[in-house]
Order: sequence, then structure tokens, then C-alpha cells
Amino acid sequence: MKLTFKIYAILFLLVPFVSCSHADDVLEEYVIEIERTIKDTTTNNDSINNPSDNNSTNTVVVVKDTIKLSYEKYMNLTPSFGTVQGAACYEKYLFQGYSNNAALGVYDLENKTVLCKLDIPGPEPNSNTHANTVNFGNERLSPDDYFPLLYISSGYTKKINGTPCSFIYVYRISKYNNYDGTEGFHIEFVQTITLKGFGSWTEGIPDNDHNLLWIKYEPMGTNGEYRYASFSMPKLENGDVTVTKDNALTDFSLGIQPFTSSNQGHIYYDNKILLVSGGSLETHKKAYIIINLLTQTRELVIDLAEIGLNYEPENLFFYNNQMMIGYSHAIYKFNLYPISK
Repeated sequence: MKLTFKIYAILFLLVPFVSCSHADDVLEEYVIEIERTIKDTTTNNDSINNPSDNNSTNTVVVVKDTIKLSYEKYMNLTPSFGTVQGAACYEKYLFQGYSNNAALGVYDLENKTVLCKLDIPGPEPNSNTHANTVNFGNERLSPDDYFPLLYISSGYTKKINGTPCSFIYVYRISKYNNYDGTEGFHIEFVQTITLKGFGSWTEGIPDNDHNLLWIKYEPMGTNGEYRYASFSMPKLENGDVTVTKDNALTDFSLGIQPFTSSNQGHIYYDNKILLVSGGSLETHKKAYIIINLLTQTRELVIDLAEIGLNYEPENLFFYNNQMMIGYSHAIYKFNLYPISK
């Protein structure tokens, strides 16, 4: 069932405990007065695929709230192997993607060290990709594999027989021990998921709780409308697959985004999609965004520039239940209270 809701503008006022200009490795704390847009919470709906399958009137309401926010630098991503984009974490291992999908930087988050650079094999030479969103899924090529499959979304769109297509490239990463006791890693390409006919800047987000693949896309000609659709997660045994909107389980619109920016670094977390948004231009809002999949709303937007983070954020992930944001070739701890799992 396809649903569309109007989204009210989200307004927020930032009242810092400390100055908005931040110093590295210093804890910054703020109290933020916000207005969150949510659907009527009087219903008992908890179905992620059929969020309106109840007697709800689907009323969008604005809830005023006050939350505490803090952040501090955790580690620098040095050396860097390119222009930082999406990243994914599994246990203590961070796999950092870069523009043109040329490599993955592998970092040890526990010891704050770099482990290696992995050159990424593509399905074809010079695969057109931006590595905008990177996530681990549930499936493994072999039950003995240490890591589940890694999904790298291209972001870019190219036309095939006149139809706009984007791609998710799926990789198997193996871990082994070298003769000197150090860890080694190997990467191999295993599958292409073609996203056909969605529009521009299409990206995939695995939902490992429900075995779904969420697709974020911007329909052509809408000038910034953001939509999210869910699908059954493609299986590796089916080989290369094509996903079209015809097979969507859920497809909803957030309307035109009320600011100019580029959404990226999506992850699924507890019936929500968390992401960052930004760009190199001053006119691009640097933001942290929560999309509630049950209420189908852009639940929360925090302007990162207003709290001293003036450069483009690239990704976010969880390490030891701590949310991290990739920002300016570094990793930052990022806390929001009371918004938590």
C-alpha cells in the first residue's frame, strides 16, 4: 500500500551550554529545544510494512521537546585513502568508503589505528559510484565468514535503455591471520543490485531486523522530493537482480526537503532511518536527520553548523552502542538524550 503524508516544517532553537566554536577532543554540550513532526501516537500501530493498517486518522502532529546533545572527537582517520564518503562498522572494524569507490580504508576502532587499504574490485572497470551509503547486511556467502555481506550504494544514476538506474554493489570481506600475527583482509565482488526507474541519488539501506532493503530516491523532476520504499532483501543465491518500484512493500514521501542539502550515510536503527546531510557549499545545510518508518515522517532535524560542525558530515554508524558520525576525516561520538533505543 502506497501512502503519502504532508510533512510540516521542522523548527528548532539551539541554546548552547558552551560556545558554538569547538575545540578538538573537547566535549561539547548543548540543550536543544525542538519541534518534532510525528503522526498521531494514540494508535497502537507497530507494523513497518503497513504503518496505516489500523484505525488511525494518520494525523500529523507537532510535539515540542527539549533534548540534550553532546559530541567529541574520537579519532582521526589517518592515513586517508581518498575523499571520505559512506562507512560501515562491524564489531571493532570500520570500513571507510571513498569517492569513485576505489578503496576501503579498514580501521581498528578499539585501538584507533589503521589496519589496511582494500582496493575494491568492481563489476566492470571504473564502476560509476560515489559510495554514498555503506552498510553490512545479514547474509554471509559462507557460514564461516567473519563478516556479513557489505552493501555499497553508488548514489550516481546512469541511463540504461533510456531508464535511469543506480546500483548497489555487494562484497564479501574475509579476515585472516598473517604469519606475523597481524590481521589480513580480502574483498571480492559478489552481486549487483540494479535499482531501475527510481530517479536520482538512489541508495539502499539494509534493515536487518525485518530482512528488508529500504531504498531512498528522488523522483526525476520533483526538485528535491525524498521518498523511501521497502523491498524484500534480495538474496545472494539469485545472482544479479533488478529492483523496481512495482515490487515495493511500502513507498512513502517526505515531500520536498525544506532545505538545500544532500542526504547520505543512511543506516537503519530501531524502526528508523538515521542519516546525515550536507554539502561543500555554504548554502547546504549540515544536518543530522531521523526518519521514523512507522510514522513515515522526518521526525527530527538538527542543524550541525549551529553547534560548531561547519563541514560536510559523510556517514554515521554505531560502535559499542555509541553513535558515531564521520566528519572532516575524523570520527566523532554523538549523543542525543532522551532519543535512544
